Amino acid sequence: MQAHPAHVHGESVRKALREARPAGASLVQLCRSTGRTPCQVWAGIRFLRKVAVKEGLPPVTYSKAEGFQLSEDPAIWVAYERAIFATQLHRIANVIEQVLAPHARRQPSDEWVRLALEQLGGAKATFEVLTRMER
Repeated sequence: MQAHPAHVHGESVRKALREARPAGASLVQLCRSTGRTPCQVWAGIRFLRKVAVKEGLPPVTYSKAEGFQLSEDPAIWVAYERAIFATQLHRIANVIEQVLAPHARRQPSDEWVRLALEQLGGAKATFEVLTRMER
């Protein structure tokens, strides 16, 4: 069996998401409607996300309630962006608390850990603002 390039999967996913509008589609639904495997659907989604601006597409968003969407609604875009920022905030907070803080406690004069804590502290503060900010 010959593998298809990502743009072929992307076109199939784009068609399925357009047909599902305004609702979204879960990964399972996209697999069924496109006849592709989950891996191929993901390749199509990644391709669509990379070419969205160039091709004039709305962003491919995801929510647990709606699944994947190609929505023209900016509120859906912002909700997805906030969810991404919340995930990154959680990851950065874990690195600070679980990795860097113990290092800093044991070696408070270590220049590397001080720099990492300062920089990630700034990033954490930025993500906190972005997840709370009202539109």
